[in-house]
Amino acid sequence: MLELIAFIELYRAYFCFITVTLLSFCISLPKDLNPLSAIELIFQQIAKKVNLEVRSDAYKKLASLFSIALIFFPIFLICSQLYNVVLHPLILDFLILFILLSWHDKKTIYQKISQALHHNHLASAKYNLAQLTSRDTKPLSLMGINKATIESMVLQLCASWFAVIFWYLLTGIYGAMFYRTIQICAQQWNTKQEEYDAIALYPSFLYNILLFPIHLLVSLTFALYDKPLQNIPRKFKQSIHWHHFSSGLMLTSFAFSMQLELGGVRIYGKQKINYPELGIGDSPNTEHILLSLQRMHLCACFWLYCMTGYTFFPLLLNLFRLQH
Repeated sequence: MLELIAFIELYRAYFCFITVTLLSFCISLPKDLNPLSAIELIFQQIAKKVNLEVRSDAYKKLASLFSIALIFFPIFLICSQLYNVVLHPLILDFLILFILLSWHDKKTIYQKISQALHHNHLASAKYNLAQLTSRDTKPLSLMGINKATIESMVLQLCASWFAVIFWYLLTGIYGAMFYRTIQICAQQWNTKQEEYDAIALYPSFLYNILLFPIHLLVSLTFALYDKPLQNIPRKFKQSIHWHHFSSGLMLTSFAFSMQLELGGVRIYGKQKINYPELGIGDSPNTEHILLSLQRMHLCACFWLYCMTGYTFFPLLLNLFRLQH
């Protein structure tokens, strides 16, 4: 028993990390109590004050950078001071990372959409989907709801879970916090809506840069369920016509792995945009929503398995040397 306690203490950072990542799939803070909801509200209010027609584009672009600094640096200062007084830094890491990995609340909504579609409640499915995507859900058909739900699910989990994990491991808790701030800003000021063209230019550009390596890594993870080498030319050919190459590659890789067809026409407000078709096979049906959610969870587990192997590989290597 003492040896087990000593082992856990030696790898306490790993066990803390694994615990919080697994908890993010099972529980989450209520939206009203989640600090991320407050940050979303602040960015919405900033847009109402700054994003006015009388303001010049240069003013809006500069204001967007000041807005990000206005939100991130106070949070950075508060957290840095808390690390000086908290009993153990890992406790604060655990709490902050749990907040940043808010995925279970979105997962619940996707499950509600699937249940509504199984009972032919299209209106309820569209209402729930509208909470997670900026596209207009009212004109969507059953096939359109299925496509939009799966696409949103892949993009949301990548941005809300995989990206936070990546930047946390690469840059620590402050890097993950900065990424999450940029993500919320870019989502609240969506460039797909014309009114945010100027104010969202810099946040959107920075957000796409931060997501680029994650999209590539997640694309490689999806490719494990497919023929990765054989389909590479077709994936690149399809994704290069997407509005962002990296997100297009990720969606294409997922579509190939599930043998589905994604993409197509979508409406943002009054603007109708023709996106290219992605993937191969038939259009998704209602059953594919939960299957896609399951595939995403398997990919997340694969990431955790890789991190576990990386953490304990030196230990296993030493044990192997001692036995021989």
